[in-house]
Amino acid sequence: MNNLDCVVVSGAGQGIGKAVAVELGRCGVDVLCLSKTANCELSAAEIVKAGGKSEALTLNIGDVEKTKALLSKWINSKPHKRIGLVLAAGILGPRDYGDLIGWEECYRVNVLGNIAVYSSLLPRMQENNFGRIVGFAGGGAAYPYPLFPAYAASKAAMVRTIENIQADLYSKGDFAAVCLAPGANETKMLQEIRRAGAEIKTTVDISEPVNFVREFLFSRTCGFKGAFVHVRDIWRDYLNNDRTIDEEAWKLRRTSP
Repeated sequence: MNNLDCVVVSGAGQGIGKAVAVELGRCGVDVLCLSKTANCELSAAEIVKAGGKSEALTLNIGDVEKTKALLSKWINSKPHKRIGLVLAAGILGPRDYGDLIGWEECYRVNVLGNIAVYSSLLPRMQENNFGRIVGFAGGGAAYPYPLFPAYAASKAAMVRTIENIQADLYSKGDFAAVCLAPGANETKMLQEIRRAGAEIKTTVDISEPVNFVREFLFSRTCGFKGAFVHVRDIWRDYLNNDRTIDEEAWKLRRTSP
């Protein structure tokens, strides 16, 4: 059951972000689509054509000051109280350790840009003591990924960022933040990864991460807040009931030999 007034989706112009935005629109929630190209406008138009409600903002979230200004202006013009965030925007970044400008851009989009989206909407969420937040991990968040080291580093940072967001919001209201490892979905990014020489042994249909996001955002309760969840974990067992995972489960953690 939809318990949200709106969901803001970064990276909504293509791939998982678009698929999530379209599905949420189908479920009757207002969706704000964000992307650095006008593709987000196409996503919003698709939602509206199907009978949903959607708007679009074309912006590069790597420009964090512009992102904060535009989103603050947007939310201040809306009555929305129960807000969900899907932080799906991301780029692969360079393969070369010497390309520090490329590393900076990758981190600025994948981490700082998504934080800018979150921080812009946080005051409204805090006013209403409610929020649902999904970040996205990816290849390299849980293990080395030397083919795209900047991407791997940024995604590991995003996992820990979500852990910190949840810890910061602890006991401040009905908040739940998680970071999802969506598996290898057939997207343009995966095509680029293959062209770079990566071997993809197992793919995951994009419907799986879309289903996770929908069910998590609309959940009444969540027993894995702050977790790093793989799309094929048994996460359904911990939604809308009193069950909780072990405190150290589904996290970025060092273990002793």
